[in-house]
Amino acid sequence: MAARYVTGLIEALEGHVGRPALGGVGLGDRVLDHGALLEEVYRIAGVLGDAGVRRGSGLACVVGENRAEVLLLRTAAHVLGARLTLVVWNAAVCGVEHLLRDCRPELVVHDIPVPDTGVPRLALAELAAAAACRAAVVVPVAAREDDVARVMYTGGTTGQPKGVAITFRALAARSGGQVSRAGTYVSVTSLATRSGGRCLEHWRGGGRVEVLSPFDTGKLMDACRRLGPASTYLVPPMIYRLLDDPRTAEGIPGLEVISYGASPVLPERLREAVTAWGCRWQQGYGTTEASVITRLTPSDHAAAVAGRPWLLGSAGRPAAGVEIEVRETGDAGRPLPAGRVGEVWVRSAARMSGYWMRPDLTGEVLRDGWLRTGDLGHTDSDGYLYLDDRVKDMVVVNGWNLYSLPIEAALARHPAVAQAAVVGRPSTLTGEEVCAFLVPATGCTASRSAAAEACALVASELAAAHRPTTVWWAERLPLAPSGKVDKRALRAMARAGTTAPADDSVRI
Repeated sequence: MAARYVTGLIEALEGHVGRPALGGVGLGDRVLDHGALLEEVYRIAGVLGDAGVRRGSGLACVVGENRAEVLLLRTAAHVLGARLTLVVWNAAVCGVEHLLRDCRPELVVHDIPVPDTGVPRLALAELAAAAACRAAVVVPVAAREDDVARVMYTGGTTGQPKGVAITFRALAARSGGQVSRAGTYVSVTSLATRSGGRCLEHWRGGGRVEVLSPFDTGKLMDACRRLGPASTYLVPPMIYRLLDDPRTAEGIPGLEVISYGASPVLPERLREAVTAWGCRWQQGYGTTEASVITRLTPSDHAAAVAGRPWLLGSAGRPAAGVEIEVRETGDAGRPLPAGRVGEVWVRSAARMSGYWMRPDLTGEVLRDGWLRTGDLGHTDSDGYLYLDDRVKDMVVVNGWNLYSLPIEAALARHPAVAQAAVVGRPSTLTGEEVCAFLVPATGCTASRSAAAEACALVASELAAAHRPTTVWWAERLPLAPSGKVDKRALRAMARAGTTAPADDSVRI
């Protein structure tokens, strides 16, 4: 049977012919209605089919920014039943060559230079030109429920990105059967992640999608005023920028629904926005492997402002169709009662089928249908989940997941550095920032120049977003009873702005 995630989308597009569907970056002044959009999808699918892309084929797409054409390509890939890997390049993306080899594509579509991995490449402009010369011939949906629809890459603690395999059945579960109301969804976050799925869901309800890139407070304001009623998805640093811009500090006319997530949010700033803007707010906590796990609903936000402020520090309660358990840390952890901190496990039909081509890693996180998230948290008596820490020491900058081990390894390659430890701390600008603690090598002097050089190594070996913004030199790093570096203590020191008893701090 054809995948209902795809057939349902095609039926929705056919049912809303004549209604505006897609505009923004990549389309110039054009706005495609639902019928024209479907015709474009069929043309692109025809070009891809001629290039050898079919059911089960790998297709990679690497673009330098969000573009409306990416959504057309994604839909065409779904119709063909291809296995799509999409990368929207940004300062946090590293390891593109590894990714392009690992996902095993038959074709790489791109609009920026990409490494030559021996796989045929097709420029996005060439794809568009070839599609424009074709008739819009209906392409039957080849996708099947248990085919892998997407391989999404998430940062690995060893520095190797891991491919997360998601089937069409799981995509259907991730949509939850929910149909967005008509109106405009303004996309300002990466189409390679949750925002791309939101765009497709908006089409199911006959709505319009407007793609903006890069994020700009003024452009978002203009789009919402022009195209409202509007909804959008923001990462916390975007909320902070909107609050700090006098034009948008009191709200945006036309913007009615705001979803947010991807990184921790400062409760006091969130309360400021919820109070001032008057929108319907909803938060989703999830992972690439599990999709949305919990939701903090509009009524939860209203209750927080009305007298339950602690809810703004919560990740919400389990989403529809999702079960969660907080368990003792370890492979065979037992479920814990409310109030006890442990590792968050999740079970739902939306979870990944496994890590792409890595059964060893899959076995580490999937147990009897349950997925271990690597996040530490606790629930309260009302079932709200609160996140306390990250097992994997992830730092989230502008919604990008950065891992400490690759950064530490790069820092330690500087001859003046004997040992390095990396943690995150809250930032009003980027959500979190990367902080580093360095122990000087024997015979070397702790200096600003050495710290700057070590951080430059990080930027050159990984990507710019991984570069620490603040460095502390210390004689030694604190150790936990296990003998490992005590990162909980380092986080506390970083948040306090002192290493007590460290020697010096350097703002990079």
